Amino acid sequence: MVLPIIFAIGLAAGFVDAIAGGGGLIMLPGLLFTGLPVSSAIATNKLCGTCGAIASSLKFAHAKQVNWQACRLMALPIIGGAYLGSHSIGLLPTTYAEPLVIALITAITAFIVLKPELGTPQPATKQTHPTQSTTKRIILSLIAGTTIGFHDGFFGPGTGVFLVFVLLSLWSQNFLKATGSAKVLNLLANATALITFALAGNIDYTKGIAGATLAHKKGAKLIKPLFITVTTTLILKMLFNYATQ
Repeated sequence: MVLPIIFAIGLAAGFVDAIAGGGGLIMLPGLLFTGLPVSSAIATNKLCGTCGAIASSLKFAHAKQVNWQACRLMALPIIGGAYLGSHSIGLLPTTYAEPLVIALITAITAFIVLKPELGTPQPATKQTHPTQSTTKRIILSLIAGTTIGFHDGFFGPGTGVFLVFVLLSLWSQNFLKATGSAKVLNLLANATALITFALAGNIDYTKGIAGATLAHKKGAKLIKPLFITVTTTLILKMLFNYATQ
């Protein structure tokens, strides 16, 4: 019964990921709902995320919708942050990890609810500023890359969305090119965390592969309500489990 649920979760996650990134917003809560421990669920989510990110990155690269200058600058910070984050979550005892994940999922859910335009494809806009590197842009990109990379390795959901926001803000990208660049950077973060988790033996490959097979599908408007429903139910379930332990 669990694998069909994982397939359905993977399909929904692929829908969200194809729209604007953030398929892990559904995949991770879904994996937690099946009973996986926090560290294993986060690790398994990386397997799904990496497979989806490979397909998306190739698609955007082929369409020449990637800012390689931004990607080169943010690559090492993203990788370093993801490595540190994926190591950190394994060091937390379950008694601390579970409440922290509840808080993070609650915060991300609230963010999604308060951002009704999130997940809606935006029209391409002209770049109004040059995109060459400046000292300020370099510093802010390095800080943002490290911070978002750490978040991706430590938790994961929302990484694609945060990257798009940063690229739009710092690099004056249109929405399409910012999304393509975010896919490449997200792939680097996911792959780094995936290798780290794999070496630690935290990945449930059966569930991960089941979800990953549908990680490249296209989006639909019904996914946001589905996400809110899944995460709200999960939050209540985790709070109940934690309170009754």
